[in-house]
Amino acid sequence: MKSSIQSCFSRAAGRLLLLVGSAPCLLAQTVAKSAPAAIEKTLLQELNLPAIWFLLACSLVVVWLVVDLYLKSGHKRLLPTGDLEGIRGHFRRGDYQGAMDFCGAHAGPLCDAVGAALKYGPGGQRAAEDAVVVSLGGANTRFQTKIAYLSVIGVIAPMVGLTGTVLGMIDAFALMGQAGAADPSKLSGAIGHVLHATAGGLIVAIPAFVFYYLLRSRVGHGFHEIGATVAELFRNFHYADFAGHSFRGAEPCAAKPQWKNEHSIQVAQGT
Repeated sequence: MKSSIQSCFSRAAGRLLLLVGSAPCLLAQTVAKSAPAAIEKTLLQELNLPAIWFLLACSLVVVWLVVDLYLKSGHKRLLPTGDLEGIRGHFRRGDYQGAMDFCGAHAGPLCDAVGAALKYGPGGQRAAEDAVVVSLGGANTRFQTKIAYLSVIGVIAPMVGLTGTVLGMIDAFALMGQAGAADPSKLSGAIGHVLHATAGGLIVAIPAFVFYYLLRSRVGHGFHEIGATVAELFRNFHYADFAGHSFRGAEPCAAKPQWKNEHSIQVAQGT
């Protein structure tokens, strides 16, 4: 009898120990089933912010400007070998009217500058040099205007990113305040989400500034070479032989005044 009681007691104690030992596992399974599953977001969902889309558009503009300016500011585009040799051939033969026609048929900073110098050459060396400066200055301005857009994007991109981050943090704090949540992981997750906007602004701005300075230097060097080439072409130009003459297609439109009567002459002279 006593042995049977001890046997029963031993079996009960074993079951109790087994139950106690499996309790943590059962509790963990119950918590895992009751806890909501973590929602994993894709990169596109993480970057789904208004500021990010604006910065993406700015990045596309930066790529287009860099490619366009790099191709157009190359040595072959600013100083085409064929155009330079064609102008030199006309100059060697003394066929300046042919050089004028050649420049009019070929667009580009070099041909425009040489054509302007020939057009104003009959007015003397000073007039021709001023015409070259104006022509090259206008072409350089068109390049510098596009280059300046890179600087503008480089300035506003970090500001847009910072604005998106601040607005996102305001919304995150407002939602947590309404829910009364005290879980720091939720707050850190929300802040990490909106910080993508600041990172995006810096990613766009840094290359924009780098290419701004590189392209500005590249274009300035290219136009310096054009100016030196034009100066070399007109080094021994006989301006005195062109005084009183004009090229076909570049005739002056201002003629001498034809006064009708003596009163007109007095008014013009301020008497």
